[in-house]
Amino acid sequence: MSENKPSWFIRAIKLCVKLVFVLLVVIIAYGVYLDAQIKQKFSGNKWQLPALVYGMEHEYFQTDALYKDDLIRHLNLLDYRKVRTLSLPGEYKVYADSVELVRREYSLAENHYPAKRLKISFQGRRIKSIWDAGLQKTASTFTLEPYLLARLQANNLEDRILVSLADVPDIVIQTLLLVEDRSFYEHHGVSPLAILRALWVNIQAGRTVQGGSTLTQQLVKNMFLTNERSLVRKLKEAYLALLLDARYDKHEILQAYINEVYVGQNHQRGVHGLGLASQFYFAKPLNELSANEIALLVGMIKGASYYNPRKHPERAKERRDLILRLMTEHGLLTPDDYQVEVSRKLVVQDLSVIARKKYPAYVDQVREELKKVVTRDDQLFSGLKIYTHFDPLAQYRAQTSLSTSVESIEGRRAIENLQGAMVVVDSQQGGVKALVGDKKPHYAGFNRALNAQRNIGSLVKPFVYISAFEQEPSLNLASMVKDEAITLTSSLGNKWSPKNYDNEYEGDIRLLDALVRSRNVPAVNLGMQTGLHEVVERMQDFGIKRDIPVYPSLLLGSVTLSPFEVAQMYQVLANKGAFIELHAIRSVYSNDNQLVWQPAQTNQQVVEASHSYLVNYALHKVTREGTAIAITNKLPKRKFAGKTGTTNDGRDSWFVGYDHNELALVWLGRDDNQAISLTGSAGALQTFIQYQQAHNGENLILNMPSGIELKYFDKQTGLHSLPGCQDLILLPAIVSQLPPAQACDGSKDWVKPKSTWLQRLFDW
Repeated sequence: MSENKPSWFIRAIKLCVKLVFVLLVVIIAYGVYLDAQIKQKFSGNKWQLPALVYGMEHEYFQTDALYKDDLIRHLNLLDYRKVRTLSLPGEYKVYADSVELVRREYSLAENHYPAKRLKISFQGRRIKSIWDAGLQKTASTFTLEPYLLARLQANNLEDRILVSLADVPDIVIQTLLLVEDRSFYEHHGVSPLAILRALWVNIQAGRTVQGGSTLTQQLVKNMFLTNERSLVRKLKEAYLALLLDARYDKHEILQAYINEVYVGQNHQRGVHGLGLASQFYFAKPLNELSANEIALLVGMIKGASYYNPRKHPERAKERRDLILRLMTEHGLLTPDDYQVEVSRKLVVQDLSVIARKKYPAYVDQVREELKKVVTRDDQLFSGLKIYTHFDPLAQYRAQTSLSTSVESIEGRRAIENLQGAMVVVDSQQGGVKALVGDKKPHYAGFNRALNAQRNIGSLVKPFVYISAFEQEPSLNLASMVKDEAITLTSSLGNKWSPKNYDNEYEGDIRLLDALVRSRNVPAVNLGMQTGLHEVVERMQDFGIKRDIPVYPSLLLGSVTLSPFEVAQMYQVLANKGAFIELHAIRSVYSNDNQLVWQPAQTNQQVVEASHSYLVNYALHKVTREGTAIAITNKLPKRKFAGKTGTTNDGRDSWFVGYDHNELALVWLGRDDNQAISLTGSAGALQTFIQYQQAHNGENLILNMPSGIELKYFDKQTGLHSLPGCQDLILLPAIVSQLPPAQACDGSKDWVKPKSTWLQRLFDW
């Protein structure tokens, strides 16, 4: 006999079915929503990437001027490691007259360069030979990877170096899975057994000591969820993990995890991904890590702060050694390897070393130039690759020379709060190789190289002389100019009486000597004779964009410019009269290596090569017998052109000098513009000399342009003379602008001088 069920029970069953159906619909709908989130995140750019700023790729040629110590310094700046036995990229070994290294693999926008074993031999100050061990033959050249100068991060306070799974060493992957998720390739995003195992361990311990989350769940938590600790969040995490595993293959999930995992903090920036963590803690890429370093990184994933090796070294070492033991137990290390690795000290890169790798003054110029290229943050922070002229060796020499010379001058002359700036330029390309904005290396405050506005003093004089040569074709280096007291009266009745540095006057003086010895009054006389407006126009042709007040005092440098602007003017002289706008950036590429921007490289001849040659000849004489003779005394085998600059009361000490390829400018002074009684020779020149003593550069070469020839001039009158007369001087001159040469008696007929008996004997 059947029994009828109560109506309420039937209604309850129906209600439960409806509720289950609704719940399933909600779960499915929510799953569709979550799946859309996953797809959006994983299908596009998963992360907002920083813009990477690189220096120059260095190419060294056989017979290049390079000391062995310079190459070692360069390798150290690139974080190469000195070893006894070479085995990995990023290592080098030193011999008596050679350096052997394994050059790292690297890529530029258009080319890929594999790792390469090289041996570079030296003879004195030059490269003698280059041996390519892979090709088993000598090479004519070799390259070193560009220096990673800066990472211009986005505003999400995260930083990472993206790595492809194919580029991650197998031992790193195996160790990661061994510690974090051994059944990664078996489960479907969630591992119930792991959850039960963790639950049992935690119950036995009476506290949470083990997690049951899979690697996929950890990735979901980091990319999609907050750190909220609740059952709802945990369920959402599991659901997302299931969906993620269903949509994407294991390799893509593992690669995302390796790039996402949090492994520490660099001030306000989170260190995400094993690629960046490897650089942050060990200053080398993943493929160069030793087993104990891999164990430390993987061990930190459990708690980056708790196992921070810088703050808690004992705790971090204990964790590292535990991972090493696991690696040995599961066959990733041999027992002998384990004994070696576990006995190693815990060594990580010091944070102060990281700070010393930053060059904020140079990055300031990069940022300024980027404003012309990138207009929105989303364009900038999308993995742009910015290639610059930055030279880590030049930067190191510049900031070391500036800081040590300023410290020495302060102590020797009892000057307080002395400051300085330095600009180093490739004069032929206009590329900025180094910028120093403070006496303190790596200082990230006021950038004096770009922003200090100071009177330039005698640095203006070469441009006065350039203008004079252009406006008065009859002038040449032997021409006599007035060096006698003068007083100039303005339209308002104000009087100005310029004086020479020594308060003495020489009457008539050769134009060459006036510039070489930096006499003030002759420069004023020439400038007033040829026109103030012409001098200003010349300075603007040489790259000065600001308005310059047209006053007679500008002829002695009472015009305020930044060190960078002064370097721009002198670049034209160093480049034989051809103007190139100084720039840090060589090119900008997108994340997928498409060219975004490149500066227009145009050599604009703004002054005749003959006129620039005459001034360069005089500026070379400045370093041989003039106000910068200290260069020849300290570096007798080197050839430069240069100019000292001093302002009233020695408030500003300037020097700019250049050889065949490179220009370096130095400024010293105080931020409050107080007198320091320091001439250009006593201050900035000494910094320049220190820089050059550490630099193996190419000598200045002054090739006479067409139309310039060596001619004789009378020392007393400056007149063009025929050879054979007494008291002559031989100087370069523009022959088309010279009057006919005069004979010794003042006539224009040349009389061959009598030969000596020795000349007659050999028919000279």
